[in-house]
Amino acid sequence: MRAETAFQMGLWRVDPVLNQLSGPEGVVELEPQVMDLLVFLAEAQGAVRSKDEIARALWPGASVNDDALSRTVWKLRQALGDDAKSPRYVQTVSRRGYRLLETIQPVNDTPRTPLGKLGAPVLAASAAVLILILVGASVLSRGGEAPRPEPSIQSNDETLALLDRADGFYAQYTRSDNEAALRLYERVLAQDPGNAAALAGQANALTQRVIRWGLDGEANRSTLTDALQSGEMQTPRAQAALLRAEALAQEATELDPGHARAWRALGLIKAAQSDFDAARRAYDRALVIDPENWGAMINLSELEELTGHPERQADLLARSFEAMSRDYADNPVAIRPWHSAVGLSVARLRAEAGEPQQAELWYRRVLALDPLNAEAVTGLAVVLRAGGDDAGADSLCRELEAVGGGRCRP
Repeated sequence: MRAETAFQMGLWRVDPVLNQLSGPEGVVELEPQVMDLLVFLAEAQGAVRSKDEIARALWPGASVNDDALSRTVWKLRQALGDDAKSPRYVQTVSRRGYRLLETIQPVNDTPRTPLGKLGAPVLAASAAVLILILVGASVLSRGGEAPRPEPSIQSNDETLALLDRADGFYAQYTRSDNEAALRLYERVLAQDPGNAAALAGQANALTQRVIRWGLDGEANRSTLTDALQSGEMQTPRAQAALLRAEALAQEATELDPGHARAWRALGLIKAAQSDFDAARRAYDRALVIDPENWGAMINLSELEELTGHPERQADLLARSFEAMSRDYADNPVAIRPWHSAVGLSVARLRAEAGEPQQAELWYRRVLALDPLNAEAVTGLAVVLRAGGDDAGADSLCRELEAVGGGRCRP
């Protein structure tokens, strides 16, 4: 699928044959697959390429998960110096795919050849010597450690099915489901030690074990704030467990720097260790890679409260609610436990900030998706009664009680 003709894209000259970008700051080498992605997007002339189209073009005949594509897009953005939040070159089109924003102009000259016929053997020999030197230096710098597993680019159907099942268990946030998720992630890693998604999932599940239930399984906490206030996070056992989780998450980010979930896992671990600056950097990295990562937004909102910036919470939670709404059809198992709770949190924060109209709007948004949510009905009734609409408040409560939803007299 590789085009042979060089083209200009904004500040960059693109040479597909050489796998090179040339710009004001010099030449950037691209991996062949990253160049293939750029060429495929360029051929669309600004139209959106769906994720399925890209996967078929870059990995023909293979079963590929979203992580491989996200990593490739992230590498392209890194090479271009692009920002996913405010892109100049590569735009993420929510729930559709990706497109190039810059106009493509052909360059009418002869493609440069990377090596002359006589120079190739000499340079190849030099490259071989250099590789040996670099490999030796790498072994010495790692102090004789075993070689790091190669990152997984493509996963077979069985691995993907196991990962999906593990993620589904993890998303339920019960102790037994979390333990089941851990065992499934371990099965994936037994088959594929370099699977960044499984490493990130295992790190998340180990961290949730410490935060929510404690190492003895006797706690019943729902937030990181509760866990930190309990003092258990500072115990030697908890710190050791978090260090293990950190090593897994760090391994995932090194194997796959474009894996948003791995950075989110690392952020949660750092927050549990009370290293809030490092946690913020990790969450920000996740959101640069995936601006729609609603989980990172939720975690970051709690971090804002922990660090004395509660005024930023509502906006982050509102953004996460919108992202969840866009992603719900594709990811209902993970989103359903969070969607109403996040909308309710926004409503409460708006009410506490003295914004009753905004609070009413958010309670109604929750009820539009979750019509019998008792907390939303009660909250909306409180807002209506405070605004003088007793009849409206009474009507809401009667409707809830009529279907056995409990009493909501505010």
